[in-house]
Amino acid sequence: MMYDVSSVLKTEGESLSVSGKVEFSQNSLSGAGPFFGDDVCFDGTITNIGNVLEFKASVKGSFKVLCARCTKELDKTFDIDFTEMLVNSTDDISDKDAVLIFEGHEVDLDDIIESNILVNLSLKYLCSDDCKGLCPVCGADRNLTDCSCGQDEIDPRMAGLKNLLIDD
Repeated sequence: MMYDVSSVLKTEGESLSVSGKVEFSQNSLSGAGPFFGDDVCFDGTITNIGNVLEFKASVKGSFKVLCARCTKELDKTFDIDFTEMLVNSTDDISDKDAVLIFEGHEVDLDDIIESNILVNLSLKYLCSDDCKGLCPVCGADRNLTDCSCGQDEIDPRMAGLKNLLIDD
């Protein structure tokens, strides 16, 4: 979502209130990440603090993600607060890693908000702390059933080592 910040750029101390729904560039539950619902909303301000615009925002919403052990679909919520510094030119900035650069008089907030959401979410989620996961042999969900697969199967690459330990 593009916001015109020309009025804020002119006067130090000037603020602009921003709010809306977040549109995600990539949104899939294919294992590459969470699937965000249509309820992801943000509310914030963009303030001129000299040569830099300070963007403070609060983002709330829900998402679906797969359990890292059994791949069960989970419904989760989040509530994140963050601050980013935005600059129109990097000429007067000594630490260019600490700011985000925009061009002209408009700022695209979707990518900034999406990045902050993804950075603040956990890398993996579990349906429960004692989730048993999937059987590596047959793929059965061990939370629902006990499979009859042997637990003492040896990786074929290591089978030669087993012969060294067994007396004939």
